[in-house]
Amino acid sequence: MKVTNLIVWAWISWIVLAQKLAESGEDVLIIERRKHIGWNCYDYYDENWILVHQYWPHIFHTNYEDVWKYVNKFTEFINYQHKVLWFIDWKFAPIPFNFESLYILISLEYAKEIEKTLLKYYSYNSRVSILELKEKAKEVWDNNLKFIANYVFEKIFKNYTIKQWWIKPEEIDLEVLKRVPILISKDWRYFQDKYQWMPKYWYTKMFETMLNNPRIKILLNTDYKEVINQIEYKKMFYTWPIDYFFNYKYWKLEYRKTLYKFEAVDKKEFQPVAVVNYPNDYEFTRITEFKHFYKNSPTYNIKKTVICKEYPWIWKIEAYPVLNEKNLTIFKKYKFEAKKLKNIYFIWRLAEYRYYNMDQAIKNVLDFFNSIYN
Repeated sequence: MKVTNLIVWAWISWIVLAQKLAESGEDVLIIERRKHIGWNCYDYYDENWILVHQYWPHIFHTNYEDVWKYVNKFTEFINYQHKVLWFIDWKFAPIPFNFESLYILISLEYAKEIEKTLLKYYSYNSRVSILELKEKAKEVWDNNLKFIANYVFEKIFKNYTIKQWWIKPEEIDLEVLKRVPILISKDWRYFQDKYQWMPKYWYTKMFETMLNNPRIKILLNTDYKEVINQIEYKKMFYTWPIDYFFNYKYWKLEYRKTLYKFEAVDKKEFQPVAVVNYPNDYEFTRITEFKHFYKNSPTYNIKKTVICKEYPWIWKIEAYPVLNEKNLTIFKKYKFEAKKLKNIYFIWRLAEYRYYNMDQAIKNVLDFFNSIYN
């Protein structure tokens, strides 16, 4: 079989690339290991006509104007402001940690004092990472800053990290610590991006629309290594784990792995928001209730709901790279090997061994396509 462009794996970034290539007049073959397109962003309607996400919740949010304009070509969107709660000391508190969380979890008088202290050092509506807050507390010798930094670290980040990653917090790359913000405001939306929406006709339908081109062929339920010797290609775009491509030559890279356990519950609503995180209690890390994503849907009033509990390190789904010194050293060796190859591109989360949000993945591919083909 001859093909101009071979794409290994059909996640959203490579669905975007396939669409752009086909639109420009080139043929594309996508080889997908799973039985469906969209990778972990795959969603479907269950027997109760409740739209569920097969793996973990995906919310589209972005500040990129070009990304927003691009996705609107393939679906309509409905507004959705994502809100997440922590379950801490048997109370529900907003995440990221903000002034609302402060007054829920800490005594009123001391919460007022800490709020004044935070506003002394940071402007209202700013985002401060837990790492930055801990360093600031040491720099200015402020006991209030030290208390709140240690409180958030111990009550939220530390135990969640141990449960989720099975490694000590001090072994996590600093880039991960920077992703744990404290919001100096009462805005407890999980994202503060300009555009926060959900696709009106679900993600999978959007992907099908993007791939609806006779120049695009898709091979599902297939490991590319089983058929690669039968394919003659000009360019390969590889998105599967980079260590698998090189047959684990320098050892296997670690990824966060999770079991997703679905439960049907005989009530209209199980929890107050779509996602609740459990850093300290229970074996699972979070519970997602999918009906909250589409509250205007007729199915929202059904007296039945579906929840999904996530149990880390039980089922092998490569999702989030474990960014510690050991794995980053191994990855650098694979990256060096990849640079030697011609017409094979290693891009996206598993091939680059880094985390990307959905909009970042789309943005990277749009920029990549423009740089290569324009």
